[in-house]
Amino acid sequence: MNGGKSEGGGLWRRSKATEEGKSLSSHFIRGSLTMFGWKKKGKNETNAKNGAERTALKEKPLGDLKVKVKDRKGCTAELSVEVPADRVEAALEESFARVRAKVKMPGFRAGKVPLEVVKKNFPEAAWEDAVDRLLRETVHEAVEGEKLPLISVPSVNKIDGQPGKALKFEVSLECVPEVSVKDYKGLPIQKKPLAVTEADLEKRLGDLRDAHAKLVLSKDAAVAGHHFAVVDYDSFLNGVPVANGKAKDQLIEMSAAQNVKGFSEGLIGAKDGETREIPVEFPENHPQKTLAGKTVQFKVTVTAIKEKSIPPLDDDFAKDVGAASLDELKTKIRKDLEATQTRAQRQDLEKQLIDGLLQRNLFPVPASQVEERTKHLTEQLKHFLREQGASEEEWKTNQDKMLERNRPEAERQVRLSYILGKIIEEEKLTVSDSDVEVQVRKIVDSIAPERRSDAEKWMDGRRDTLRAQLREERLFDFLIQNAKVTEPAA
Repeated sequence: MNGGKSEGGGLWRRSKATEEGKSLSSHFIRGSLTMFGWKKKGKNETNAKNGAERTALKEKPLGDLKVKVKDRKGCTAELSVEVPADRVEAALEESFARVRAKVKMPGFRAGKVPLEVVKKNFPEAAWEDAVDRLLRETVHEAVEGEKLPLISVPSVNKIDGQPGKALKFEVSLECVPEVSVKDYKGLPIQKKPLAVTEADLEKRLGDLRDAHAKLVLSKDAAVAGHHFAVVDYDSFLNGVPVANGKAKDQLIEMSAAQNVKGFSEGLIGAKDGETREIPVEFPENHPQKTLAGKTVQFKVTVTAIKEKSIPPLDDDFAKDVGAASLDELKTKIRKDLEATQTRAQRQDLEKQLIDGLLQRNLFPVPASQVEERTKHLTEQLKHFLREQGASEEEWKTNQDKMLERNRPEAERQVRLSYILGKIIEEEKLTVSDSDVEVQVRKIVDSIAPERRSDAEKWMDGRRDTLRAQLREERLFDFLIQNAKVTEPAA
C-alpha cells in the first residue's frame, strides 16, 4: 500500500493535484467528483412538496449535518453540506484502523504496525478513505433528509476539508419536477361522426375478393401493366455476369413499384417465350455498392403471362371466407368497420385531450429522461429504416439529425407521463388484482381452447403491463366523462 493513495479512490474524478501524483501533505482536497451507487427514488416513492420553487437560501440541521438548499429550480437542486469536525475526526480514526489492518512494513507483522507509525506514514491514504466513506454516507443522508426524489446520480463538487475541521462540499442533482396539473377537467373535445357507408362496405368486400384472387394463365398475347410476368434472367455489368444475378421462374407484378428503374418497363409488350435485352439503371444509393449508380444489362425470357382471377361476390365466396351466406358476410364486415371507426374515434378524443393537457401544463422536465427517450425513439426509427433497406452508412450520416428531430417529441412524451401520473394520483384511479384477472380471463377465453394453457402462461408474465393499460384506459374514461364534449352534427 502506498502512502499517497487509498484503495477506495475510484469513486470520483480526482482533483488535478491527485491525478498528477502530487503530495497532499496539507491534507486538503479541493475538486469535484461524481458519486456512484446512490439509490434512485421512483416518482411514486417520494414526492416533492407542491407549491412555489424553493429558491431562497434555507438551512436545516439534519442530525449532525448542516444542509442548505442553495437552489431548487424545475428539475435541478443544489445543496451545500457541512459534516461537523467531530464526525470527520471519528471517520478518520476508523480509516487509520482500516489502513493499519492492511499495511505491511518491515519489522512488523501484517496488521500489527503501531497506530502512531501508521498515522505518521499514511495520513493521505487514511484521509482519502475517510472522505470517501463520509461522502458515501452524507450525500445520501442530505438528499433523503430534504426529500428530493432523484432522477439520476448526484454529482459532488467543491470538496473542502482537513483533519480536525468540518468537511464541506456541494451536491448537484436532478430530481422529479414539482407537478401541479391545471385544468384537466372540462377540456373541450369534439367527437367525429360514426358512419359506415355503402362505399366503405364495397371497398372492404373488394379488398377481400382481391386477397383471395388466384393467378391464372392469361389469354393475352403480350405482357401488359395488369399482368404478372414469370421470367428467367441473367444480368451483366460491362459484359461480365453479375454475382448472384441470375434467376428462374421469377414472378414480376407489373403494376407494383420496383426498386430499380427500367426492368418492368422493358417487359411491356413482350410475348410468352420472348427474350429481351433490358438495360436497368441502379440508383446511387443502392445497397449493393458494386452496382450502385451503374447500368446493368438484363437478358430476360418471359416463360408465362398470368393475371388475377377474382372470385365472384356470392354465397360460395362468403362460405370460402367463413360466413354462412353473403348477407352474413356483409353484416360481419359492417360490424368490423363500425368497431374500427369507434376505436378511431376514441383515439382521436384521447389525442385531443393529450394536446389540451400539454398546452395547459408547461413545466421543465428532467434532461436525462428526455435524452433517454430521444435515444429510444431514434433507435426505433433506425430499426424501421433498416427494415426498409437503409444502410448502416446512411444511418450514421443522418443519426445526429434524427436525434435532434426526435428530441421535441421525446420531451413531449416525458412531460405527458408526469401529467397523466399526477392526475391518476390526484383522482386515486386504481386497478385491483380482480380487475386484472377479469381482463386476463377475457383475453384467454377469446383464444382457441387448445391454445389457452399456453396463453395463460404467457399472460402470467404480463400482468403488470396489463394493469398499466387498464389504469390508462380508466384515466381517459375519466377525462372524457369530465370533458366538454361536442357531439357530431346529426
